[in-house]
Amino acid sequence: MIALAAIVALASSCNRVDVESGATSATLDYSTFETYGNALADQVEAGDGAGIDETFRNSGVVIDESDNTYFAVNGVHPVNSGDYTSYYPKSVVKASLETDEIVRAYSFESLNGHEIDMEALTYGPEDGYLYMGDEYNYIYKMNLATGEVEQEWDLADVGISTATDKGVEALTYSAVTGNFYAGIQATSCVIEVTLNDDGSVTNVNEFRVSDSPSGLFAHSDGTLYILTFGTIYRFNSDGTQTCSISIPDDLGMTRPDGIYIDSNDEFIYLADSQGPINGGHSMYKIAWTKPCD
Repeated sequence: MIALAAIVALASSCNRVDVESGATSATLDYSTFETYGNALADQVEAGDGAGIDETFRNSGVVIDESDNTYFAVNGVHPVNSGDYTSYYPKSVVKASLETDEIVRAYSFESLNGHEIDMEALTYGPEDGYLYMGDEYNYIYKMNLATGEVEQEWDLADVGISTATDKGVEALTYSAVTGNFYAGIQATSCVIEVTLNDDGSVTNVNEFRVSDSPSGLFAHSDGTLYILTFGTIYRFNSDGTQTCSISIPDDLGMTRPDGIYIDSNDEFIYLADSQGPINGGHSMYKIAWTKPCD
């Protein structure tokens, strides 16, 4: 159990953005980039969104560097106002970075008797698994070989409660801290948690971002990259902002909604959940120039 004083401290830390005195700012260099989305459009043709939402609204990205593929998650949103229950199936898709064709799709109607609205993807501490954040404030652990969700954690256990479609929007795992970080849309907060084997959740820390976090990536150097709808922020894992990177409008992204940097610091991948709706793309692969360094 977290002591009352700790709860107060966590709450207060999420009411402000702590910025390092020497924080820097930069602009994303997109002089070299590629775009993706054909595989995701094919998944909609295969039945995602139940024919109601005709666009795969890619809300997360994870790269499998071993076989040059990418994972994307369909965070479909209501076309019919107030309708959150008719848009099934919703899928996680694995696709080739070489051909942009579907390698495998994992489709879901519901989980353990409750609705789903998956919005975020990350690897965890084990090989062969993918973790998915849900706007109903669940985190799921999926076996990539079987497609089965083997465990779920409910962030309501640590006091996370939001309106429908305002919960976990971003998710990442840090091998440095051994914890997961979830971005909560409604509060513009990032919550650091331990996901325990018994299904319980431990709240470790919380901190605020300048805008709603739409993507999270824990770098191997211990920093966190937090994506909002127009800016990439770099934070220390304790919640101190050290750098901001603006995303130029000329890149053509509508709603940046997922982030991943490869292990060689060679490319940054950004998902765009509304790109295809506006004549754009679902994902961008951009040469990473490490603008904060």
